[in-house]
Amino acid sequence: MRLIWIVFLAVVAIIMVFVIIPTYAPTVTTQTVIRDSQATAGDALVLMNQSELAIMWYDNALAVNTSDPVLLKKKGEALIKCGRAEEAGQIYQQVLSDNRNDTVALVRAGDALNKQGNYAGALEYYDAALAVNPNDAKTWLRKGDTHMMISEGEQQRLHDVAKGFSKQPGSAGYQEISADQLPSMESQQKAVESYKKAMEIDPKLSVIVSARILEATQSQVSNYQSLLNDVQS
Repeated sequence: MRLIWIVFLAVVAIIMVFVIIPTYAPTVTTQTVIRDSQATAGDALVLMNQSELAIMWYDNALAVNTSDPVLLKKKGEALIKCGRAEEAGQIYQQVLSDNRNDTVALVRAGDALNKQGNYAGALEYYDAALAVNPNDAKTWLRKGDTHMMISEGEQQRLHDVAKGFSKQPGSAGYQEISADQLPSMESQQKAVESYKKAMEIDPKLSVIVSARILEATQSQVSNYQSLLNDVQS
């Protein structure tokens, strides 16, 4: 009985593709129906955490139009999810070459650079997206997260400097350090400012933002305590 239903549904699908759709929707072709089916299969695979397989289906769908921005962005997101951030960045550049104000592509290009550890480059793309749409709370949240990652690097460099201060002149490991060699500590403040902006735009993010700010504050206190211990040791 189950086999009969499967055959019946297959026949209905064939009739839809080759008879009913061309008759009542002449702008819809067999190619576009297949393309949309392949894209839907890709979407389903992404939701199932099968991003590598999803990319294959998106590639098949892109055979109809290799510069389709919707499909390219879907493929880019799948590439990021399976750890192929550099390839994803290339995909988003292709989209942006046709539309520099595509905010989704701008944000995702920033995400791709973030995954590669290029935080300064990521911020440039987030700022470009916010220039087009300054009221995108999630982009402000991304910007805050990126500043926070930069801040972690600054704190680590400051920690290394503090170790140098703890050495006596002439001893092994001692380095004389001038004030202009000290790392900037502005990124954490910029992160908090971005988080607050996100919360102003979308109050529903208040729980997420508050947790991030609390985590940042606790991390800063812990780092300062560690710095004091290094200097005093």
